[in-house]
Amino acid sequence: MIRPSTTGVRPPLAQLFLLFFAVALCASPTRSTAEETTSAIRGIVESGLHPLGHGRIGRYQEPLLHAYERRAFHPLWVSEKLPTAQAKAAIDVFRHADNDGLLPSDYAAEQLSTELQKLTASAGGATARQIAAFDVALSVEAMHYASDSYRGRIDPRRVGLDLVVPPKRIDLGQTLIELAEAKEPVQQIAALAPPFPAYARLKEALRQTRELAARRDLRPLPALPRLHPGDLDADLPKLRALLTALGDLAADSPAPSDPVIYDEALVAAVRDFQKQHGVDADGIIGPTTLRQLRVPLAQRVEQIELGLERLRWLPYDRGERAIFVNIPEFRLRAFDAGQMSPTLAMNVVVGSIAKKNPTPILRADLRYIIFRPRWNVPDSITQKEMLPEMKHNPAKYFQKNDLEIISRSGEELPLSVDSLEQLSLHSARLRQRPGTKNSLGLVKFVFPNPNDIYFHDTPSKTLFQRSRRDFSHGCIRVADPVGLAEFALRGVDGWDRSRIEGAMQSTDPKKIDVRVGIKSPVAVYVLYTTVVADEDGKVIFLDDIYGHDAKLIPLLIRGA
Repeated sequence: MIRPSTTGVRPPLAQLFLLFFAVALCASPTRSTAEETTSAIRGIVESGLHPLGHGRIGRYQEPLLHAYERRAFHPLWVSEKLPTAQAKAAIDVFRHADNDGLLPSDYAAEQLSTELQKLTASAGGATARQIAAFDVALSVEAMHYASDSYRGRIDPRRVGLDLVVPPKRIDLGQTLIELAEAKEPVQQIAALAPPFPAYARLKEALRQTRELAARRDLRPLPALPRLHPGDLDADLPKLRALLTALGDLAADSPAPSDPVIYDEALVAAVRDFQKQHGVDADGIIGPTTLRQLRVPLAQRVEQIELGLERLRWLPYDRGERAIFVNIPEFRLRAFDAGQMSPTLAMNVVVGSIAKKNPTPILRADLRYIIFRPRWNVPDSITQKEMLPEMKHNPAKYFQKNDLEIISRSGEELPLSVDSLEQLSLHSARLRQRPGTKNSLGLVKFVFPNPNDIYFHDTPSKTLFQRSRRDFSHGCIRVADPVGLAEFALRGVDGWDRSRIEGAMQSTDPKKIDVRVGIKSPVAVYVLYTTVVADEDGKVIFLDDIYGHDAKLIPLLIRGA
């Protein structure tokens, strides 16, 4: 019987077995580390706890779980036990989040930087637990940053500012994977920010204003007296220095013959400043102008940060025609699809805070226009304003304002003691006939919304010349109704400027409440921001007329 030899060449089967065993021994530590890492990642995600000790991960847990399940719980940001280029780029973006008016601390920027340095320094010797903790922490903060950048730090539905804006939606799990795999991660992250040209301009304004706020030579301006051109004051050199820093006075302007004279060059600079701060540009330094001049630059930085946050709320599609109204600016701008500059711009009148009728912030679609509209007077206006005014001489009041009384069934009622009683009991209502006296003017623009807000013409044209224009009951009066109608009806057969003007001026009694549909709905955005970077690059700071800034600041501090 021949036995296997114990010396010399081994049989092939034995050689193969030993070779497989040796390879298995060498490979088992690598397999074990990979398995431990995936197991650790699964455990951290399923625990719902932030691996850097930031409490529970809350709303990010479900998309986080879905993203890692798609990758069989392998790391998203670590390859060969070392951080990927995408991980380094993402953390660097977090560290500079303040460029977008966000807070680096919200995204654990410093902690993640420290952990990245540790993993890099380990030269591939990090433990499975270290890799897993870093990877999941970065994933959570990447989703946190993506959410804040795309739709804002604050959910506008929770602000309590009567917002009627549909929430923006984002697939955070898919976004996470795309960021972790992006060839150009910085550009991928930047694409999450709002596409508004105004957003990029505000970012630049934020950078410049921060630099000014950090300058030690720009101290707060002292209280100046009321100054007219040619007046003297010892503190005018300080005003000159401030306006030079702000760019209202050219840095290369000739030195004044006398620095304490309120000379022509300084007056012109003050006028520019007034234009950019919603003040009558008369060149006179009165209380309102002085108050704006003395606002600390740090507060201006805060205003810009609030402006950036509000732009993040808006579900804007650059492929749509859109009309924007900024309430504190009292200004309307209309944009054609894909255009960076407005096709149309005009002054507007918005809701009066004094009468407690603020215009709400909203997003809706302009659907139709009504020419020569009747005005169904809201019961609140009838009861609070009109009935007290008409009680001494109702007939004269009705004639002056072209009013009629309508029953709830729509029947016109004669002016009488009985019909006035019905008005006071809410069983009848007031209606204003179409025409030049009508409070809606000669045209009304309807974009259905829960607050029944709309644009309209007005007989009170002089109000558009005032610097502060909050006088309405909530709806928005437009200075150029013909131009707005022309913009809205573009593409609707036969409705050119001439026909629009004819419909508004018609005296035909049958042409009342003429309704014309918009061919393709135009998006309407009614915004509220106290800072605007306009098309010329000028930064305009505005009064917080409704006090919304004061409400939003503490919410951002708390991270509501």
